[in-house]
Amino acid sequence: MTQLDYIAHLRSDGEALAAAVDTGPLNAPVAACPGWDLADLARHTGEIHRWATETVLTGARPERASFQRHPPEGMELSAWIREGVALLATALSDIDPEAPTWHVFPVPMVAGIWPRRQAQETLVHRWDAQNAIGVTAEIDPVLASDGIDEYFHVILPRLEQRQGVDYPSGTLHVHCTDVAGEWLMSTEDGRLVIERAHAKGDVALRGPAADLLLLLWGRSGGPVDPIGDPQLAAQWIALGGI
Repeated sequence: MTQLDYIAHLRSDGEALAAAVDTGPLNAPVAACPGWDLADLARHTGEIHRWATETVLTGARPERASFQRHPPEGMELSAWIREGVALLATALSDIDPEAPTWHVFPVPMVAGIWPRRQAQETLVHRWDAQNAIGVTAEIDPVLASDGIDEYFHVILPRLEQRQGVDYPSGTLHVHCTDVAGEWLMSTEDGRLVIERAHAKGDVALRGPAADLLLLLWGRSGGPVDPIGDPQLAAQWIALGGI
């Protein structure tokens, strides 16, 4: 996917999130984020958008006082979401993907991470918001496949960096059935090894890309039945996101 693709998805999913906030109710619980309601989710996402914008513009770690963390008095939450999406999309449109930046992930410190990361962040939380209010939440399968790849190459290493991860000893094969996307996950000396390959694993997860992405992120998408050892599949799925 291109930088422009990611920005287009950010705008589209950001608008869908704002529309869900408009629809409400704001106290609707968010199943994937225990203790949060729709308003909490919206404030979190709006804060992340502004945090990322500050990082993109400066290339440095933002100070907490340098960006808005909640809507100013008198501003509707949905309008604040739309404003944050617009600011972030504009900032991302001007980046050089190879320019130095700051981020929290154990991958190269270049600005090209941001369009993808923010598109995927917004996608998942847009789904959360729509799911919370009972709206059917569709996901573009190509974006979902890309999100699975990011989950393995960026999110799991971040989880490992933050708190350590005991990876399962058996191998996992993940295969999208509706768009391109296959991965073989294994470990070597306790470290994660990722291959983009069609290969047999000790257990396989096969299904539409959107359902696989949601499953890996600890969300309840459509049914994905493991092929092979169900306990091993459960161990890989239980790793969750960040």
